[in-house]
Amino acid sequence: MGSRPQDKNLIPLTERPEEEAQAIRSMGGKASQEKIRKRKAMAELLETYSGLPIRDGRVRKRLTNLGIDPDDLTQKMLVADGIMKAAQSGNTYAIQLFLDLLGEGENKNAKPNNLLDAIKDSTQEDIADDDLPEVQQAANPDADVVEQAEV
Repeated sequence: MGSRPQDKNLIPLTERPEEEAQAIRSMGGKASQEKIRKRKAMAELLETYSGLPIRDGRVRKRLTNLGIDPDDLTQKMLVADGIMKAAQSGNTYAIQLFLDLLGEGENKNAKPNNLLDAIKDSTQEDIADDDLPEVQQAANPDADVVEQAEV
């Protein structure tokens, strides 16, 4: 990890007195619990809101004409309708969200193609570049690949 100018005054927890390190950890734990509590409250609020009926008569009529049961005309249905409209218009994020919600999106368990991880893993052991043509050197081993600057 590279050093940044603002890092020069940071003291790792391992180098702090135990009481101070414990106090910092405690503050972090309390902040984390507060964030979880707020997120849970927001989720409950959104769940309540999503169950409210659609009041706009034009929207109700349009969705009913699509074949949706009038009892299912809630804010949740309105959000689903918005995702469908966006996906139909070509919004790639909405298309991916749509596929993910249907369970047809990309495999969540697949390991992402991460170049940084590949580089880190490659330092764990020597790799024979005979099997990797994109890594092989194009120049001869005895060639000078550094060009001389013109004077």
